[in-house]
Amino acid sequence: MHLALFGVITFVMATVYKHFMSFRTVFYAFFVCFCLCAAFEAKAQGALFTITDVKVDVTADNSAAAQEQAFAKAQSDAFAMLAGRMMSEGEIGQFTQPDLPVISTLIKDFEVTEEQLSSVRYVGTYTFRFKDKDVRNFFATRGVRFTDVGSKPVLVLPFYEHKAGTVLWSHHNEWIRAWSRADNLGGLVPIVVPIGDLQDVSDIGDDQAFGYDQRKLEAILKRYGAGEAALLVAAPDDAFAGVAGEHNPAAGVLRVGIYRTDRAGPEAVKNITLRALPGETKQQMLGRATKKVHQALQQNWKAKTVVGPASGNRLQVRIRFSGLEQWAETQRALEQVYGVNEIILESLSPGEARLNLVFQGTERRLRLALAQADMTLTTPRLNVADFGAPAGGSGLVYELYLNRFRPR
Repeated sequence: MHLALFGVITFVMATVYKHFMSFRTVFYAFFVCFCLCAAFEAKAQGALFTITDVKVDVTADNSAAAQEQAFAKAQSDAFAMLAGRMMSEGEIGQFTQPDLPVISTLIKDFEVTEEQLSSVRYVGTYTFRFKDKDVRNFFATRGVRFTDVGSKPVLVLPFYEHKAGTVLWSHHNEWIRAWSRADNLGGLVPIVVPIGDLQDVSDIGDDQAFGYDQRKLEAILKRYGAGEAALLVAAPDDAFAGVAGEHNPAAGVLRVGIYRTDRAGPEAVKNITLRALPGETKQQMLGRATKKVHQALQQNWKAKTVVGPASGNRLQVRIRFSGLEQWAETQRALEQVYGVNEIILESLSPGEARLNLVFQGTERRLRLALAQADMTLTTPRLNVADFGAPAGGSGLVYELYLNRFRPR
């Protein structure tokens, strides 16, 4: 995904002319040209295509064989985790894992974060970074429905119904402690757990599960770098609540209501019910509940963003900017938007860029993907006269901008 070099050169020449060919301007313009061209050649690898904490434990005839088999297994396991992350729920169970040589070609790089080696055994933990474009092509050529759009982090607010009311920051809240212990909270929807400091307590009170102050909610989201919050209201029955310690055998039922907060008020997403399993402690049951909620949030996001291999679309956008730095920042943000397959530069002048975006899925999906990069796409207008529609184009032109550069 890159912008045409001729457009950058056109912009540089126009900028130079506008500033009367001063030496300083020429140097700056060509420096920016170099930086922009470098940025157009590669798109940064996002967390979506990075699989961490891949653990393997292999015993073989000798240490070299164990290490070799472990590395092969780690690659296969990592790709299975990536496929499960990206594929639609209905297709995961029917997916056939490719052979190791195919998987190896899809890996950009890897690192061993921890390892132990004996004469016949290898225990290791790996991180794999996959090639985003190659992975998308792999799924597309096999007719698989998938998503490559990741969400901004979601801040969970785990409220717990305790006796007469709800608690959030209280030491009685076993539910928030379970989230503090939880691991593997990445994926399409990365999860952030609040620490419960004085600022957090000031912003969201124990009794504000459904009556929070929107401005204070936005303040806590900003502190944690989250896009939205999810209210997780856990309601235990008498049997569950009656178990005194977290390490004692669990009993009864725990119900969890998941509510989104990005609308005018709390909106129910899903209800989850868990029953105690034989031999399960209360802490283990709470841990199982966090995994169920995490899975539900992933599935909800995936349902909004999953696309098929033959769902390509195109639209025309105009980006207005007041200077080189603003344009550079905007295009860098656009380069990070997954779901956009290609950016075609039509024209570039000292105050405006005209682009064609080739993307997967619907316009709603594109808007959702752009929103994760803090970008807004406006309502389109018909503008064929000064921006000819390419083959397959609609003739509609949209304004696109970073939210911090919103036109006044």
